[in-house]
Amino acid sequence: MLWVLRGGLLLLLLLAFLDPRWPLRGRVVYLLDFSPSAREGVFALAGSLPRDGVYLAFAERVVRLPTPTARRLDLGEGTDLRAAFREAERLRPARVVLVSDGLFPPLTPPFPLDVLPVSPRPHVALRLVPPPYPLYGETVGVGVVLEAPVPTEARLRVEGPGGLLVRSLRVAGRRVLTYTFPLTGEARVLAVAEGVWGRSQAEARLAPADRGKALVLGDPALARYLEAQGFAVEEGPFRLPLEADLVAVGLGVLDLPEGAPEALRDFLRQGGGLLFTATPRGLFLGGWDRALPEDLPLKPLGRKGAALVLVLDVSGSMEGEKLSLAVAGALELVRSAAPEDYLGVVLFSSGHRVLFPPRPMTAQAKKEAESLLLSVRAGGGTVLGGAFREAVRLLQGVPAERKGVLVLTDGLISDPQGPILDLAGASGLEVSALALGEDADAAFLEALARRGGGRFYRAASPRELPRLFLKEGQEVFQGGSLEGRFPLQAAPHPLVQGQAFPPLALLLPARAEPWAEVLLKSGERAVLALGERGEGRVAALATDLSRSWRDWEGAAAFLGGLARYLMGGRQALALQAYPEGEGVRVVALGGWESPLLLAGGEEVPLVPAGPGRYEAWTRAEGVLLDGKRRLPLSLPLPGEWTPRDGEAVLRAMAEGSGGRLLRPGESPPPPVAALPLRPYLLALALLLFLLERVLEARVSPGTLPRPLGK
Repeated sequence: MLWVLRGGLLLLLLLAFLDPRWPLRGRVVYLLDFSPSAREGVFALAGSLPRDGVYLAFAERVVRLPTPTARRLDLGEGTDLRAAFREAERLRPARVVLVSDGLFPPLTPPFPLDVLPVSPRPHVALRLVPPPYPLYGETVGVGVVLEAPVPTEARLRVEGPGGLLVRSLRVAGRRVLTYTFPLTGEARVLAVAEGVWGRSQAEARLAPADRGKALVLGDPALARYLEAQGFAVEEGPFRLPLEADLVAVGLGVLDLPEGAPEALRDFLRQGGGLLFTATPRGLFLGGWDRALPEDLPLKPLGRKGAALVLVLDVSGSMEGEKLSLAVAGALELVRSAAPEDYLGVVLFSSGHRVLFPPRPMTAQAKKEAESLLLSVRAGGGTVLGGAFREAVRLLQGVPAERKGVLVLTDGLISDPQGPILDLAGASGLEVSALALGEDADAAFLEALARRGGGRFYRAASPRELPRLFLKEGQEVFQGGSLEGRFPLQAAPHPLVQGQAFPPLALLLPARAEPWAEVLLKSGERAVLALGERGEGRVAALATDLSRSWRDWEGAAAFLGGLARYLMGGRQALALQAYPEGEGVRVVALGGWESPLLLAGGEEVPLVPAGPGRYEAWTRAEGVLLDGKRRLPLSLPLPGEWTPRDGEAVLRAMAEGSGGRLLRPGESPPPPVAALPLRPYLLALALLLFLLERVLEARVSPGTLPRPLGK
């Protein structure tokens, strides 16, 4: 008997080790999508579903249904598939069947999932997306976004400051229209879409976030026009840093502090807007085509070249800072000369030497001239006569109408002065002179300039030399303006379309650079050109606004639009959003300081991703904070009616979980649930073990019979 029990015990333990399972019919859980886009299709299919399953209805909430044909319309307007999966998993199903239209981001199910697609009902969702940072007076565009999961006919009506917009259209997927109007105060836009599904409505309210800040230098007429357009205008002085969105320049290079051209170049490259106007001291007349040759969209047209020879003192007294700054000034002359201008340099000390004769200042000639100037060394006395005569001789064969000589010295001339003065008066050249320091013979140099019909400059410090050289170059290498009646032709560009431009009274003959776009021209002459340099935008207008457009009623509106376009690189902050997974990636472009996104009650930092570019990921709409700016964000978060290939989403979820795509009328395979037998086998083995111990205790050694003979 004991041997039988022990054998049975060993057999049960072996079976428990093998872990056998008993097949049973498993539980099927049906997830019915009762969200607004899917519930009509699910209701129509419910009658064909089997009655022996467990049914969960879900939208934003999840509830259990007594039968598949039960209906609930109070579960919300969204779709929370994750909550539905959690509730189904709690029921320990052998298989889950999802009945839905698939209009949601794919989600990996925690169990084998069969899917039964239904078609979404016809519907057009409508929302309005206002601009994130509208400016006072700006023509803004409000995005009208229509979304339909299936192609649907709709009648759209939009009302607001821009008038009434009525359209009949077919919406398939996502369609976007733009409703535009000038923003001069708080505005309300209402949009209504109607069709077979009923009526959808959206409303947006917006107000100017800020006024554009314009610094206007030397052009009062432009300042008045911009003020009339709602800009915050400051009329000088020029000071750093440039705290403006637009800088309008009607002054010359020498009217502004030292370093102004470089500051304006940096301002432009970093996203600011620049506008140059042709006042009596602006544009070419102010030397900007020479100070910013790579950043000005207009250059003089048909300007006759001039010739200038610099007679430079390189005596021993010039050694050190004097000579280095004199060379820096000469380099300014080289840079300010145009290809049609001639420039030469004659050096003098105890004798004289032609550093380079007058030659057209082409790009190659400028490189050679710069190299030669940087090699100059000081030493010797101060003998001017031979150098001056050589300069006059060099200019005699130069084909230029205007010719000049500029003499620079820091000391007393050791040779006779009379012959030099006589030659200056008889040469027919413009002779100018520059006295450097207290030891220079200012009386002689002033007399030399007077006899030669030029200009006399006094520099108390060598640091003044570069600007004085630039001033002389501007005097010699100058262009002229034209007066009369100049009709205008406009290019096909949004800034000039629909405008009736009157003829100009004054014009600087100009041509456009290859990188610039011409918006206005008069015959072959470019009048208004603009382009992008770095992150900013620059324009040049070759007329004086105080004379040409003072009687034109449309001048303020046109110039306001031009100014807003130019300041777009800095002021118009762009926000872009791209659906990514279950949320949205936000990309902020523009002149931000330290942007921070508040979304869903949490702070979401925007990470720098490049110059003027920040990125973040969020699941909710919110507010973008940057300094004092507060921008509400309307993001394209996946909504109930977001157009998707619902069947493709469902198929991917089924295949990824080991399930399959079902068709109406097709039932899922019978689920099989395996009952594990190990616990029962172990319990039976324990019972046999106890029974064996009981029998073993009863049959003790004292009860066994004794052997015979004992």
